[in-house]
Amino acid sequence: MSVDPRRTLPTKINLIRLKRDYAMIKRVRKVMDEKREVLLHYIRSTAEDYNKYQNEVFKNTVDLFTTYYRGLVNEGIAKVNLYSSSVPESFVLKTGMRVLYSVRTPTFTPKMETLAIPSLPPGSSPDLTISYIMLKNLLPSILNLAMYEETILRLIDELKETQRLINALDYVILPSYIKTIKYIASVLDERMREDFVRLKILKRKRVLLEEKSKVVMEQQYR
Repeated sequence: MSVDPRRTLPTKINLIRLKRDYAMIKRVRKVMDEKREVLLHYIRSTAEDYNKYQNEVFKNTVDLFTTYYRGLVNEGIAKVNLYSSSVPESFVLKTGMRVLYSVRTPTFTPKMETLAIPSLPPGSSPDLTISYIMLKNLLPSILNLAMYEETILRLIDELKETQRLINALDYVILPSYIKTIKYIASVLDERMREDFVRLKILKRKRVLLEEKSKVVMEQQYR
């Protein structure tokens, strides 16, 4: 939170308090900078894993659909729809959360034993069976790709928020503290100089009074 010099009393207590708060905010700024570096590290490492699974999924997806469409042409859409309608929707996916430097990211764990096996009649196109096997083998990579994509998005959102707070500290909060501390210090210095001058004047007057009193006393004794 920024401070306004016009609304802060220029006292020594406030000056000490502001200097203490300024030092604490500087430490917070250092922690935020370290957090930004850690988030960037996680984003880079996660992006490498994401690119690996993306290349794998995209490459194998092309082969998968090529094989599937080949079987679709051989069997016809009606028969393929009939085959697929007989497959129960029984696939189980276990979801969870992990924390990366205060950022909650999802985890996906497929239960491959729950994936239903389509029942294809004898004489059907082997390309349909091959495409099913390819999809089953590719499914963990697809889930990993989705997991890393969501992780990157959440890390980027946290990085944006961290950078926003750093900018607020650098361009609003810290400058306001510096300005207020300088203002109070200048006012206290001015008061100190005024007090010093006032004390010198009082001392001079006291000396003059003592000298005058001494002269009067000497005249009385004469």
